[in-house]
Amino acid sequence: MKTSIRAGGKVLAASFALASCAAPDGTSVPQTTRVAYYPQCYQSVAVLRQQDQQFQQTMAVNTLAGAAGGAALGALIGRDWQSALIGAAAGAITAATATYASARIQQQPDDELRRGTIAGDMYHDSGELQRAVVAARQADNCYGYAYNQLVAGLRSGAISKPDAVQRFTEIDQGEREVGAILAEYGKKTTASVQQYEVAFDHEAQRLNTTPNQLLSDAGAPPPSSRGPAPQPAKALSQNTRQMAQNYSKLNQQVSEINQEQSTIERTANDRRNNMHALGVDVSA
Repeated sequence: MKTSIRAGGKVLAASFALASCAAPDGTSVPQTTRVAYYPQCYQSVAVLRQQDQQFQQTMAVNTLAGAAGGAALGALIGRDWQSALIGAAAGAITAATATYASARIQQQPDDELRRGTIAGDMYHDSGELQRAVVAARQADNCYGYAYNQLVAGLRSGAISKPDAVQRFTEIDQGEREVGAILAEYGKKTTASVQQYEVAFDHEAQRLNTTPNQLLSDAGAPPPSSRGPAPQPAKALSQNTRQMAQNYSKLNQQVSEINQEQSTIERTANDRRNNMHALGVDVSA
């Protein structure tokens, strides 16, 4: 029993080590904001940055699952931890090269249970995206309030133009950093949704229906690229319905992330132009 426990610990440690090697090291967006006047605003940017790092790390979950699965198989065959380590390595490689859909099929052959797992994965990612949007909007609102105060102080003479340059530079840097992090989110989530799309289409095929019809049966709007959904036709199991609804919601949130990024960047450009119009040189 003690040998099995020690072997299990080594297998688990090896699995996590392999997964951590495969996981990217957080967001690639450097901190460009020099915080001096508005630390309360940058708190939301820091939260968004931390969430981006966490989301990046969760994208290695499938690799971890594959490594753990391979380790378990190796342990069953070889009856020792060396075989388990070999299995973990093989599992990690397989999971890294396999698509999300094929990995889930291998891990859970039961259709209903697999759809519940896929629904749970989508729900997790959806929650991560929602938190990112909230943090981005909090930062944008804070910088927006700071900008309005800056303009009011500039017009009243309470804030000098040199001081206004410094203050606006920080506001501008903060907004553009938020936009850059959201752009990273957009890239990651687009790749993630593409994997989910393959899995979703596969499940629809196994149900002898089309992806659009499956979405319609679940009462979920289809992604815009797929056109209008057919009318509802039949009842679905709870897991299948949840999978379809979460898939639809995730697609909507990816679109929301991209729209939020565009809005923030457009707002930042408008504010820069307005500062020029007020006679403040912010071109540097």
